[in-house]
Amino acid sequence: MVSASCSPFVRALSFALVTALAGPSVAATNNPWFDDFVDYDDSRGDAYTASSDAAFLGWQESYMLRAYINLYEASGDTAWLTKFTDHFDTVMGTATDSDGDGYDDWTTARYSPNLVTNDGFEVADAGDATLPDGWTRSGSTSSTAARTNAAGEFVAGNACSSVTWGLKLVTAGTTLQRLYQDITAYIPGHRYQLTLRGRNGGGVQGRAFVYDRTTGTTLGNVWITTASWKSYAVEFTMPATTGHDIELWLSHAATTGGGDTTFFDLARVAPYFSYHVLDGMIGIPVARFVRLVDQNPAALSAFQTDADTYQDFLEDHVIAKWDDASGFYGDTWVDLAGGTEGYYVEPATYDTFSANASFSPLPHNQYMALLEVQNILYEVNANSAYRAKADKGATFFANLLTTQGTAYFWYYGTHAGAKIEDASHANVDMEFVNSLHQSGSVFNGADMEAFTDTQTEYLWNGSTTAPEQHNHINGTQGSYCSDYAFSRDLYGWIPYAQFDPLVWYIGAAQYAAAAAGSHSEAAALSELIKWDPVKMVNQGFELVDSSDATLPARWTRFQSTSSTAYRDSANAHIGAYGATLVANGAQWQKLKQAWTDYTASASYTITFDAKVDTSGADGRVWIYNETTSSNVAAWTVTSTTWQTYSHTFTAPSTATDDVVIMLGHADYTVSGGEAHFDNVSIKRTGDAW
Repeated sequence: MVSASCSPFVRALSFALVTALAGPSVAATNNPWFDDFVDYDDSRGDAYTASSDAAFLGWQESYMLRAYINLYEASGDTAWLTKFTDHFDTVMGTATDSDGDGYDDWTTARYSPNLVTNDGFEVADAGDATLPDGWTRSGSTSSTAARTNAAGEFVAGNACSSVTWGLKLVTAGTTLQRLYQDITAYIPGHRYQLTLRGRNGGGVQGRAFVYDRTTGTTLGNVWITTASWKSYAVEFTMPATTGHDIELWLSHAATTGGGDTTFFDLARVAPYFSYHVLDGMIGIPVARFVRLVDQNPAALSAFQTDADTYQDFLEDHVIAKWDDASGFYGDTWVDLAGGTEGYYVEPATYDTFSANASFSPLPHNQYMALLEVQNILYEVNANSAYRAKADKGATFFANLLTTQGTAYFWYYGTHAGAKIEDASHANVDMEFVNSLHQSGSVFNGADMEAFTDTQTEYLWNGSTTAPEQHNHINGTQGSYCSDYAFSRDLYGWIPYAQFDPLVWYIGAAQYAAAAAGSHSEAAALSELIKWDPVKMVNQGFELVDSSDATLPARWTRFQSTSSTAYRDSANAHIGAYGATLVANGAQWQKLKQAWTDYTASASYTITFDAKVDTSGADGRVWIYNETTSSNVAAWTVTSTTWQTYSHTFTAPSTATDDVVIMLGHADYTVSGGEAHFDNVSIKRTGDAW
């Protein structure tokens, strides 16, 4: 682990980053990460907010919800919480009780089994090479309804794909030229989705529809209207009873004309289901919001009603439905023998995954996401069942970990053929692990250092000029078409900068080269904002050092001990922790943190909350230049009640000077004198935060 802020790698990455960000700026603030985030949020932040599809909510919208929480935590500006509630009120409004079991939820058809066989027309009928296997012609011939591999007449795959076929329908001028397939099984009264890719090459529109032959009704249909390939989708409901003859038809809209073509590919009929991982991904930032309000009831009183509503929704719908034996999905939680391990499994009542695997347990990221919601809520509602399940899931995962050098190694899941975990899904894993560690449960400091080494020793390519992350946690490309496919998916990794500052620079250098291009990248930007060393890291002392439970992460002691400089839950202004310094009468007792990446000779403003006892030791905050052994600035604290201080100073004229922020006393000779600090942050003077 590269743990020192002055390590050669960190210095090299810091230099590369400063170089990348140098030059004239037209930014709204002096923080490039903040400006990039605001630009992205203004242009695309609400792109998926009103979606009713759980996949878009879980893998898109949830990232923006995370980002708004991060922006509030970094800036203290409640406008970000207002934006959060505006978004989630919309998201919660899309949840419905679609399966009639009393639980409102979000669903998607993206991952469920496809009822269409040979959906891409890749396999030919054994007796007719022009006919796709599993399909039947109706009023058509091999010249009017046939497989095609001509360029532009199928949806091309990528460099790793051998997809080369589509379907071509040609009008004959008298009768409809069609192809159909029987849908052999369905869930009565359940919602389904028909999707396919299509393009229209003539004057007659194409048509795809699901037909109930038993009742002679069309359940759902789409019209192929564009000359270029496009995705089409329609939602429909299967008959309320079993036994109906259901068919999928591919056709034209009319018989008029001859020689008009329509092309089809990738047909899919699939049921809508809920998924543990999507509920968890949506629920995690919501639980964080609820906890924020609970920890700061006075400052955030305006959000109390929202927090109460969201908490009830998480507890009574999002979480409860997965444990209800009488619900649509049944009880999906499994306690293993011995009582120390457990996990969620795929519902026994329905096959909800298209993958050819029985997910018992679910892949790690899928059960972890929902357990993280419960781990966070435990800090609000003290529901011991929530904490117990989170601990058991974490213990199950922890017992599967192996080592690669000083780092941890694991697979995507425990099912047969599970791949080595990839860097993208590992964001979910890392978010859960960090949540448990911050709760003081299962994962200790040594574990966190090993997870951090997974990134810095294996995922990272080692470059200080063009840092990227490999595809898999063992530092390999794997079976993907190219390496570094998920390099900028970092929202779960960046918080490990609390254990090694190198982590932040690996991400920052990538985002200095190009702005965010997706919701996931916007979430990563918000983490860069939160962990920016020029703003100070672990400003509120909430995070714990990996090797010392009394020491705030990224802060170090100077001439002090665990009894004279420590995280203090009894003296916090905002949040759960502050920092306390106790004078010993003999020498300085201090906490300090390196302040890096500042702009030479620029004006900065330091803000901190502080109070002291009545001993007369008082408190003191220093900006100290270790290179020149001189104070840049210093201020004394005398208030015996919490007070917010704000002071302006000028950064050293040499940007490579080693500078630290130090907290201590004005008079260390007063034995036992206490000084308390919280929310220590720095910003460029004139910036809003």
